Amino acid sequence: MIPKEDNFEQLYMNYYSALCYFAKGIVGSVEEAEDVVEDVFLKIYQSNRTFETTDNIISYLYTATRNESLTHLTRNHRTKERQLRYNAELPQNEQSHINAMIQSEVLRAILAEINNLPGRSGEILKLSYLEGLKNADIANLLGLSEQTVKNLKSKGIAVLKTKLSPDIFMLFCLLYKFR
Repeated sequence: MIPKEDNFEQLYMNYYSALCYFAKGIVGSVEEAEDVVEDVFLKIYQSNRTFETTDNIISYLYTATRNESLTHLTRNHRTKERQLRYNAELPQNEQSHINAMIQSEVLRAILAEINNLPGRSGEILKLSYLEGLKNADIANLLGLSEQTVKNLKSKGIAVLKTKLSPDIFMLFCLLYKFR
């Protein structure tokens, strides 16, 4: 008795939902229970196993579903343990490392555009945003008036805004907080 195509399909239709309900009680989630039951039916189909009576089939289905559910829980538990170990081994400053990478990439894109700015605008932007100098200090360093530094800085920012992608420009604004 069972499986060949028609018998197997009928078995699947008759017991799938009940076995899913049974497996959910063990694994705790509908999706995982469905995976377990599908694995059980797949194993039955691939094995071409035959059963003497309907009682044997039912007993086998529930036993196989229980065993597969427990195996699934064991695999899941090991996976979660590995993930927890991996997370525990990550450096505490992983987020700061990611932030530093993002900042470096933004800086690289910005510097490429700043270097193409006309006149002293690029130099002023580097001194202001990258070196952290104040307008008065830049004016003294370059021998310009403070108003000229402000004007060239504004023009440079306007050009950068058109040259950089909106995302990069926004990151530039956030990282260097327009001084």
